Amino acid sequence: MKERLFEIGVDVDDAVRRFMGRQELFIKALKKFVNDIIANGITDIETAMTMDAEEFRKYIHGLKGVTANLSMREMNALLIEIEQSVKAGNPDFVKYEYFHGHFPVMAQQIREIILAEEGPVPAAAFIPSGSEEECRELLKKLSKYLMMGMAKECEDITITLRGKSWGNFEKDDLLRVCDAIDGYDYAKAMEMVDDIRSIKFN
Repeated sequence: MKERLFEIGVDVDDAVRRFMGRQELFIKALKKFVNDIIANGITDIETAMTMDAEEFRKYIHGLKGVTANLSMREMNALLIEIEQSVKAGNPDFVKYEYFHGHFPVMAQQIREIILAEEGPVPAAAFIPSGSEEECRELLKKLSKYLMMGMAKECEDITITLRGKSWGNFEKDDLLRVCDAIDGYDYAKAMEMVDDIRSIKFN
């Protein structure tokens, strides 16, 4: 899989270093990103041309950050050029049109490579349920551990959160917290935990 990803512009070795040597976390983050691209697409060229310069720069900057983190080297280099052109006051929509046309294709190729490696998705297993009180307590601990940067403790809680359903707590919200922690984006995870706790605890 590493060689096939490298051929289409993903430097797996470099990315795994960014993910503290944990290839499974990198693959999980890569898969989530390309699935988002496939599901939601990229801002089309007509819409991009109607954005003001700062709005378009922020959009490109966000994509640039993710592609850098995932070591998608060719697309990241192209996004750097596009962002620089925006900063210079003359957005290069020719390059953006190329990016817009090729990036979803690349995302699909990446997903196919990962699926070929992982094989068919197994049948869903029984998912045990946890109590709301347990979930509240886990989120309380998670908030503290995130603030203290206690990676191992945070990871232990994400394993528990992923392994159960949690009553009235939105499973997707909890999974997004887990994904942020897996990607070492503790600031984002803290913000999401605070949002969930403020809604559910008040």
